[in-house]
Amino acid sequence: MKKMIMTTLLLIVGLGAWASYIITYPNSAHRASAQAAATTPTPTPIKDETKPIPPAVKASVFSQGSDAVNEIALTFDDGPSAAYTAQVLDILQKYGIKATFFCIGQQVQETPDLVNQELRNGNVVGNHTWSHPDLTTLSAQDIYTQLHMTSDAIKSATGTAPVLFRPPYGAINDTVKQQANMLHMTPVLWSIDTEDWQMPGVDAIVNTALNNAGNGSIILMHDGGGDRSQTIAALPRIITGLQQRGFKLVTVPELMADAN
Repeated sequence: MKKMIMTTLLLIVGLGAWASYIITYPNSAHRASAQAAATTPTPTPIKDETKPIPPAVKASVFSQGSDAVNEIALTFDDGPSAAYTAQVLDILQKYGIKATFFCIGQQVQETPDLVNQELRNGNVVGNHTWSHPDLTTLSAQDIYTQLHMTSDAIKSATGTAPVLFRPPYGAINDTVKQQANMLHMTPVLWSIDTEDWQMPGVDAIVNTALNNAGNGSIILMHDGGGDRSQTIAALPRIITGLQQRGFKLVTVPELMADAN
């Protein structure tokens, strides 16, 4: 009799423990999943390989100003960066130059003062998504979320919502364009990629910018997403080299206005 009672008690305890495991485990897993989703780290360093763009889509995206006007726009992606953006701003101020910064939402949230300074100095701030994904691989809703969160962060930091948007990797299709248009943003690409993110050397960055420069060029560089020390070293030489060739350095909106 005692043996039967002990067996029954052990069975009851075992079933209770198993039931507790079943009830608790999914909740723990769900909490862990939610916590992971809520904490998305900034993608550093960022590899900015460009993606192929359908010709019809590319033709409808602004990537080049007028070839009749000797103006060039300097643009910087993947910031703001506490390590490099302030240095870029100091160089631009020194030469009296305005540029266009396409900012990542996570970075804006972390360093809002830098974004505010970009705008206060007369530069233009654009949207470069929240976490730098290839938007062409996302659903329309996820694309909208990436753009909307970033625009909100920029507006919170500066008081002004962005009107320009640059897709990471240059990856864009009709769905991406539609979501950007819903937020009243114009997509912008580039005509010269310095490939500074690969750290090819200061001379290589300078030569790529200067040797390919022409009327209406949009030059792509980076102030965040990794080690941008070569970009910082190359920037003064790029500015003076372009000015010596007779180019006026302007923002992307100025380039757009003069292209019409």
